[in-house]
Amino acid sequence: MLKLWGFWVVFTGIIEKIKGGFTAFVEFITSHLKAALVIAAAVFFVILLFLILTIISRRSLAEEKRPDTEPAADYAFPVEDFFLPYEPDFVPGVLLEREPRDNWTEEDARPFWTDPMEGNEELWRKRIESGIDSLLEQVP
Repeated sequence: MLKLWGFWVVFTGIIEKIKGGFTAFVEFITSHLKAALVIAAAVFFVILLFLILTIISRRSLAEEKRPDTEPAADYAFPVEDFFLPYEPDFVPGVLLEREPRDNWTEEDARPFWTDPMEGNEELWRKRIESGIDSLLEQVP
């Protein structure tokens, strides 16, 4: 009997705490009625949006799963799109028009040589002087 009495005391204590919490909640809601209404409306609006989105997504999924078409036929790609075309395994040799030279003479190199100082002496002199000046500025 004493065990039952202890259970009853604990149970009534829990009920009293729940009642006290509920009355405090009701007092808070009545004192902040505008804020509570705004929050309740926002929660209702979010729930309504989720329901609408769920209904729309289920309809679109049902429309996509049509039994009259094969699913793989709509998305099939040709094999040529995935593989490179065949290429031969050999590299053709180099065909030289003439034998390469071991030594070049001055006459051989003359058509390929241009003297940078001809006509541009002042330009090259300024570039060289600016390079030397920039190097000397960094010396302590």
